[in-house]
Amino acid sequence: MALLALAGALVLGNDVARADEKVSGECLISVRGRTYRDGPCRITLYRGGGFLAGGGRGGEYFATVDIDAASGGAQAFWNGAEAESHAHDPLGDVVRQGGCWVNAKARVCAWRPGTRPRAEAPAFDEAPRVVPTAGSGSIDVPIVIGGSEKFDACTGAGHVVGLDPQGDGFLSVRSGPGGKPYSELDRLYNGSQVSICDEKGPWMGVVYGPRSMDCNTGTPWATRMPYTGPCKTGWIHSRYVKATAG
Repeated sequence: MALLALAGALVLGNDVARADEKVSGECLISVRGRTYRDGPCRITLYRGGGFLAGGGRGGEYFATVDIDAASGGAQAFWNGAEAESHAHDPLGDVVRQGGCWVNAKARVCAWRPGTRPRAEAPAFDEAPRVVPTAGSGSIDVPIVIGGSEKFDACTGAGHVVGLDPQGDGFLSVRSGPGGKPYSELDRLYNGSQVSICDEKGPWMGVVYGPRSMDCNTGTPWATRMPYTGPCKTGWIHSRYVKATAG
């Protein structure tokens, strides 16, 4: 089916109705005019048509929609602007519009890979925004991952090594695979862990974030597409990366 039968996960306290199926796809979560998630994600379908858009863990954004089978009405919930561990923040009554459930302040969408309507899709030929970080700009060359139903979306892993603590002591994360004119987005330090997702010459396209955060790169993505979150992304020089997997 082009659309997931998007209803919602029925949240009972801290519990969620038993899942029937977990799939990879694309999600969009927008609240009060701000988009918190837009891109590849895990989608959990629940008995009775409900779903969870996102991994359902603290540190990443996720949302549910709960449909009342008797009335056909639906309500949405999400885990809030602080990305907490439970979808306890109500978004109110929502109505279905294609693959989305919407109201005046929120939009929660989920699609199977390749079924997102073109009008809904982010403009990947433009530079997707990097997850905000101090002094960051936007990425110029997106990190494209996935393309296999058998292997993880990012098959490599490593950590930063070899930086001179008496020198700069940091490794620049750049907006593209090279020095200037690509801008510095962030800085990594000895021991920083990264998922290695792409390579162009001596430059590695990496995804990284707090160890407690699920960056959604450790499962297969059947469709190859640019990474848009929830973790940070950019390009670093392979000279300062020790690969530990892949």
